[in-house]
Amino acid sequence: MVSDGRVVSNPLKRCSCNNCGHGFHTQSFSEEQIKEIYSADYSIGLRDAVAEAARSAEYSRQIEAFLTHHLGNEANFSKIIEFGCGSGTLLSHLTNRLGAQISTGVEPSSRIAANARSNVGGRISIHEGFAEQFEASPPGYNLCLSVNVIEHTRNSLGFLQACRRVIDKTGNIVVICPDGEIVGSELLFYDHISNFTSASLAMIVAGANLRMVANSPLTGSLQGFRIYLLQFGDADPDSQIRGFAFLSQERAEYVNTWSKIRDATNRVLKGRKYGIFGTGEYSDLLHAYSPSVIENAEFFVRDQPVEADFYGKPVVSVKDFLSFPRMPLIAAVHERSWSLIRDRFGSEDVPIFHSLEIARQDAIL
Repeated sequence: MVSDGRVVSNPLKRCSCNNCGHGFHTQSFSEEQIKEIYSADYSIGLRDAVAEAARSAEYSRQIEAFLTHHLGNEANFSKIIEFGCGSGTLLSHLTNRLGAQISTGVEPSSRIAANARSNVGGRISIHEGFAEQFEASPPGYNLCLSVNVIEHTRNSLGFLQACRRVIDKTGNIVVICPDGEIVGSELLFYDHISNFTSASLAMIVAGANLRMVANSPLTGSLQGFRIYLLQFGDADPDSQIRGFAFLSQERAEYVNTWSKIRDATNRVLKGRKYGIFGTGEYSDLLHAYSPSVIENAEFFVRDQPVEADFYGKPVVSVKDFLSFPRMPLIAAVHERSWSLIRDRFGSEDVPIFHSLEIARQDAIL
């Protein structure tokens, strides 16, 4: 599955380096494949404007706190550029929070770029294209930002070199991407070409003649992602060979467990009517990799529905669902949110399951 929910026919075949922990596809992507994925049809971030705004606000808060912690309050962010700016919502937040005079967003999808132009203010310009194609003349941005972009790039070294080209000699680069040392659903996105550990990214950063100044896990609703601060300078990468064989094993086990979800869920809920809680990316993943789990559901449930139907099923509010006779729910939520959702519906005497737990033969009522 591509990260905006589209299903592609290509098989998911990944490798994992036992030395640095870097994850990658067994076959390289061509430039044409990348352009096809991020064509005008690519629509990530456009489905739920309210959720997108909330995510962007939290990203901007944590980015500002990270920069203040490592650079102080006097750092200059008068000119900001964001590669892969999406809807432009995050760039708008940071332009205001960091006091930028000029900001530039670069977005490869024409559909998303057009949407961004309608969202941003007068200090922000949106350009359509890839980071590697963008040329700042002269280079002079104080901050180059990319959030959940580098893992999508065909050439992560070339991407970091593009980031380096647009900043001035005292500028900063902020990269956020999934934390590759946390095994989870990131592995299931076909267009996540790379899975980065801090060690593997540090080697690529050094190859781009940059140095990794700091990195830190994000927290709260952004748990599972890591933020990196890069600057000009000679890197001092850790040359020690690290033991990441355990990570390779965990990744293989996770993907293999997903391959069992369909049969395990059908076995546990055979003959029972059920609903699915959530209409986000986890539901998309179930639709892609275990379609019968979606097809056999009666409806979807979410707190505040923004759509009338989803994958051909009606979407009802939690309030309406709780007025129905008690019916099992599949929690289509990230594993890190599972315990909260389980306890929430458990207090309402609703039998609720997580498909991954079912596949692990550890179904929780």
